[in-house]
Amino acid sequence: AIGAFSAGQYKILNQAGFNPDYTAGHSFGELTALWAAGVFDESEYLMLSKARGEAMAAPADPGFDAGSMLAVIGELDNLASDIADYENIVMANINSHQQIVLAGPKNEIGSVKDHLNQLKYRAIQLPVSAAFHTPLVAHAQKPFATVLDQVKFKKPKIAVYSNGTGEKHSTQTQTIKKKLKDHILQPVNFKDEITNIYNDGGYLFVEFGPQNILCKLVSNI
Repeated sequence: AIGAFSAGQYKILNQAGFNPDYTAGHSFGELTALWAAGVFDESEYLMLSKARGEAMAAPADPGFDAGSMLAVIGELDNLASDIADYENIVMANINSHQQIVLAGPKNEIGSVKDHLNQLKYRAIQLPVSAAFHTPLVAHAQKPFATVLDQVKFKKPKIAVYSNGTGEKHSTQTQTIKKKLKDHILQPVNFKDEITNIYNDGGYLFVEFGPQNILCKLVSNI
């Protein structure tokens, strides 16, 4: 749904004359950014969007812990050391100077939330179905990679930045595909992604999607 909505908005602005110099996304938005740059067509984009959602669904095992995620907001310079005792907690989204999202097993997310609140961080558990961008969604990686192999990627028409590495994507199609196969398991480095676009000359950021969450993060970055 987010994919279709974002693509619809983008196409409306395209028809009005909007032509970006760069594209970039956050997590799932990697697919939208690659589509907007012409790496695959609309039907392939929608097929990949659906396949990614299906792959991310938790296994049928009722005992399987898909994990949870926790947004931590505030001064984050000491966050890494403050969560060092929680071995299974991962910094899954480096969103801005003042927001990092942690992910891990549900019971440990609950424990680290209490711990961080005691340390005067603002910690908010997110209403998500899994600990995305961590080993807890490893079950999704191979099924999604199999679907990616069915799509013939094309060279991007404009620069696309990866939220996995924070760097500009290669123009080599096989390199892009290889990175996308691992993307589900990589932390999202949105802060570096936006910083690198800015350093390369990007100064006006337009968000496509149902809310303005990314605009707020970009403002902070």
